[in-house]
Amino acid sequence: MRGKRMNAATMEFGTKGETLARLAPLVEDASFCAQILFSVADWKQNAEALGRRIMHEFGDGLLVVRSSSLSEDTHASSMAGVFDSVISVEPTTDAITRAVETVMASYGNGPDGNQILIQPMISNVDISGVVVTRELTVGGPYFVINYDDFSGRTDTVTSGAESKTLLVHHDSVEGLHSPRFLRLINIVRTLQTICVNALLDIEFCIAGDDITILQVRPLTMHGRWQAAPDADVASSLNHIRNGLIERAAPHNDIVGDAPVLSDMADWNPAEMIGQTPRPLALSLYRRLITDRTWCEARFDMGYRRFTPEPLLIDLGGRPYIDVRLSLNSLLPDGLSDSVADVIVTQQLAMLREQRHLHDKFEFEIALSSLDFGFAEKAKRLEVGGMGDLEVRLRGLTNAWLATRHGELQRLSDQTNQLSAGIAQAGLDLERAGLLLENCRKFGTHPFSIVARHAFIAMAFVKSLVARGAVDPSTVGRLMTSVHTVAADVVGGMHSVSKGTTTMDAFLGFCGHLRPGTYDILSARYDAAPDLYLKGSMAEPAPVEPFAWTDNAASALQSLLDEHGLEIDPGGLLDYISQSVAGREKIKFDFTRNISDALEVLAGWGEGVGLSRDDLSYLDIGVVLDGSEHEPVHLRDIVAQQREQHMATLTLRLPEVVTGVDDIGVVRMPLGMPTFTTQQAVTARSVDLERDGADALDGAIVLIEAADPGYDWILSHGIAGLVTKFGGANSHIAIRSAEFGLPAAIGCGERLFEELGRGSVIELDCAARTIRSIA
Repeated sequence: MRGKRMNAATMEFGTKGETLARLAPLVEDASFCAQILFSVADWKQNAEALGRRIMHEFGDGLLVVRSSSLSEDTHASSMAGVFDSVISVEPTTDAITRAVETVMASYGNGPDGNQILIQPMISNVDISGVVVTRELTVGGPYFVINYDDFSGRTDTVTSGAESKTLLVHHDSVEGLHSPRFLRLINIVRTLQTICVNALLDIEFCIAGDDITILQVRPLTMHGRWQAAPDADVASSLNHIRNGLIERAAPHNDIVGDAPVLSDMADWNPAEMIGQTPRPLALSLYRRLITDRTWCEARFDMGYRRFTPEPLLIDLGGRPYIDVRLSLNSLLPDGLSDSVADVIVTQQLAMLREQRHLHDKFEFEIALSSLDFGFAEKAKRLEVGGMGDLEVRLRGLTNAWLATRHGELQRLSDQTNQLSAGIAQAGLDLERAGLLLENCRKFGTHPFSIVARHAFIAMAFVKSLVARGAVDPSTVGRLMTSVHTVAADVVGGMHSVSKGTTTMDAFLGFCGHLRPGTYDILSARYDAAPDLYLKGSMAEPAPVEPFAWTDNAASALQSLLDEHGLEIDPGGLLDYISQSVAGREKIKFDFTRNISDALEVLAGWGEGVGLSRDDLSYLDIGVVLDGSEHEPVHLRDIVAQQREQHMATLTLRLPEVVTGVDDIGVVRMPLGMPTFTTQQAVTARSVDLERDGADALDGAIVLIEAADPGYDWILSHGIAGLVTKFGGANSHIAIRSAEFGLPAAIGCGERLFEELGRGSVIELDCAARTIRSIA
C-alpha cells in the first residue's frame, strides 16, 4: 500500500482509506468510521468472501461504498469528484456488488491496486461539511467551514448543493460562538500537527456531540496562491478592530447608538468601485462623492444638518458606508435630536437583525420621503415620534414634487459647465485637477440630488404595488417607457453594426465610457472599440408611451389624497420619468470628466515612467501633487501600496459589519437579489470575465458589477443578467427594467459563485428564484 506509517506523532498520506486508518488512533477528540479497505485485485479474486465480511461486520445498516484510488488525495492532485462513490447501499450481496463494481468502473483502465472503501452510512446527522485550513482563492490564513445544517445528509456540500460558509481567521478562533465548531477547529489543528501539513481539506459530520472525520487530504492548489504574509493580515485585522472601537464612541452631533457598516448601502461602493479597489479608484470615489458631496447635496434638499464628515471608510482597503451616518442624513431637518436618535437606533437594530437588507435599506429601512408605504414601515420600527416625522416628510415631499420641473432641469443644466476652463488649463496635472473639481461641482453634486429624487420616485412605484394600486406588469410597462441615455448608447451600437452611423460619430458620443468608471486600467470604448462592438448588435425595443389606466389613476389619486400629497397622477408619472432619466443622463455626462482625467493622468505618468498599473496604486491626492515628488519617490509609494493591496486581497470581511466580533469570524450570506421584470428564462450561462464576450447572444450573462460602461452588453441580445453586486435601484436595475431584461441584481458572493460553476441557469423573476440547473 502507498505511503508508510510514521511515529505516533506524525504520518504520511496514503490513499483515502489508508489515511483514515492511520489517523484514527492518533486523534482523541474525533470519531472515525469503522471501515473495510480492499483493492480491485482483492475484489476480483475474493468478491464473495469480501461481500460476506462486509455484511458480517456492518450488520443491517446502510453502507457507503467510496473510491480510494491510488491517484486521489495526493500532494500533486486531489482528483476530487473524479471517481464514483455510492451512498445508501443496502447490506445485501447484490447491492454491495453493484456498488463496488460502479466504483471500479469509474477507475477505467486504472491499476488493480486501486482500492474500495466500505463504511457505515451515518444517520441522524445535524451538520455535515468540509473545512479547509486556508482560504482557497489566494491562500489567506482562514479556516473555511462550508456546511449544511438542514438536510441531514453527509454529501450535500461536496455535491454542490446549497450550504453555508464560515471563515475563521487563524488567530480569531476564540470568536467562534459555536462549541461544536470550536471543537471542530481544535480537531483540525490536531490533524495539522499530525500530518505535518498546514494545508488540509477535511470532510466531517456532526451528530449530537460526536464529530466524525470522513476524509482528510492535502490541499493541492497552494502553488497558485499569492497571499500576503500572515503577519500583514493579522496586523490589518488589529488595525480594523481598533478603528471600529474608536468609531463606536459618541460621535459629534450624529444620533444613533452605534454604527453599522455596509459595502452596498447608500452609495454602494462594492458595486461602483469593487470590494477591493486599488488606491486611485478608492480615493477618486471619495474625492468626488463620499467625502463631502454626499452630505452637501442632502443638506440642499432639506435633510437633517450635522457636522459634515466622510460617509465612506475603508477597512484594510475595503470600502464601507457608515449606515448610521447615512440614516442621519435621510431624516428631515428640524426633527428633534431625541426623536431622531430613537428612530435611527431602531433602524440600525433592524439592519443588525436583517443584514440581507443592507443593499435595499433605502427602501426597506430608511424613511426618507412620504410614499404610500410609510405607515407600514413606520409600524415595523415600533418607536415614538413618527407623527412628527410624517408631518416633516410630507412637507419635504410636497416641496420636491411642486418644484420638480424647474429643479430637475436646473440640476441637469449644471452639467453644461463640466468643461468650463478646461481648454485654458496648463500642465497635465492642472488639467486633470480641474476636470475632477468641475466633475464634483457640476456633476456629482447635482447627480447626488437627482439620484435621491430617483430613489424617491422608485419608492412611490414600489409602494403603489405594495398597496395594490397597480400590478408588477404595469410597473414593467412604466419603466420600459422611460427613455434613458442607455437606449441611445445601445441604439448607436446597433446603427454602427448596420452601417447607418459611423464609428467615429458613435465614439464621439460615448467613447468616454469605460466598464470601471473610476479604474484607470479599464479601457474606454474609444480605446478598444473592437472589444465592445464586435458581432451583431441587437436593436433596442421601441419606447412605448405609458399612461395610467382609469382604474390605476383613480386608485393612485385616492392614495395621494390619503397621504396629503399635492400632485395628481399625471404629475407623479412625470416626476418618476424625469428623475429616473435625469439620473442616468447626469451620470453619463459627469463620467466623461472622470474618464478624460484618467487619460490625462495616464499621459503624465508615461512621461515620468509610471505605467497605468503603477498609477492605480497611488492616491489621487498624491498623483495631483506629482510635480512635487521625484519619480523615484512615487515608485517607492507604488511598491508600498502594492504590498498593502495584497493584504487587502487576502483579507476576508463580511458585507455588513456590526462590530469587532464580525471581523475575525465571517459568515458568508446566501444572496438575496433584486429581480427585474416578471419573466422566466432558462439559458446557457456566460461568465463575462472568465468566458469573454464572443458568445453573449441568447445567454444569461454573469458579471460582478455592471457600471454604465457595461451598457454594450445590452446590445448583444442577451437572455438575462446576473450580477454579484447591485442594489434595488442601481443603474443596472434601472437599465434592466428599461430594456425589459430578466435580471437578478446583487446576488451576493456565495450565490454568484455557485451560479458560475454551472453551465445553464434558470431565472424566474416572478417566482424570485434563480438556480444553476446544469
